[in-house]
Amino acid sequence: MPPSCTHWVWAPAWAGRGGLGDETEFLYEEVLRALPTQASVLAYPGFWMRSPEHGVAWQQVVHGEQRMRFPSPLTAAGQVRCQMAVSRVADKGAGKGAIVVTRRILSDSITQMPVAIIEQTNVCRGDGGYAVGDPALSDVLPPPIPSPPAREPDRTVRVPTSAQQAALYRLNADRNPLHIDPAAARRAGYDRPILHGAALLGLVDRVLQHELQQHPNHRLGELDMRFRAPLFPGETVAVALWRTPCGVIFRCRCEQDQRDLATGSASWIQMEHHDAR
Repeated sequence: MPPSCTHWVWAPAWAGRGGLGDETEFLYEEVLRALPTQASVLAYPGFWMRSPEHGVAWQQVVHGEQRMRFPSPLTAAGQVRCQMAVSRVADKGAGKGAIVVTRRILSDSITQMPVAIIEQTNVCRGDGGYAVGDPALSDVLPPPIPSPPAREPDRTVRVPTSAQQAALYRLNADRNPLHIDPAAARRAGYDRPILHGAALLGLVDRVLQHELQQHPNHRLGELDMRFRAPLFPGETVAVALWRTPCGVIFRCRCEQDQRDLATGSASWIQMEHHDAR
């Protein structure tokens, strides 16, 4: 796909409440700090699978996984260039869907240094069976994202979502009607519109930034997340953390009915002297 550019003057983050403390640095332009996962929406091509030329049953597409690497800190203002490509396609079989993995590299337009490497897995639930059993027509998928351990978590943070959050998130260029149109949601098998997976990713990142306060001179280096069930706007998410020597393993669970929404892992890296705040 052709490269795209985004210039942003200031980028306020969505900030949740629920024991996370002062959110001013993520909202107020005079002291603004960017969340690393905001890279997900910079130079984003939009819901490209909806274009007829791709031949995808786009009404049945859902976000399966997100893997992010952060070679450099994301500043609150700047310009990035994005190069995106479909990196893997795999057939799960007729009636089971297909997997499409896209890889995006965001680089600073001035320094040309990479800011974020994003690997997004979409589950195309209506496109299985294209390989007709030929394994040569399916790529090898990334290794599984680790599941949480059996022991009790070291910490759990409650974060409520807004009933209007999906409508607001659409301003980031994701126009999938699954997140706004009740009829489209029902056709996809849901009783009402669901929240974007990347919005839950940002919610987790906010919790991780609070956890990082215990690790001076470190920042988020990697974040992997597997989506397991839809989150509906207005529900409260309980983010459970299991600490590891260099990061955390986490689980997102809906507080209302205790369904598991997502699991994943994050790792910290030492900040360089030149890293921005």
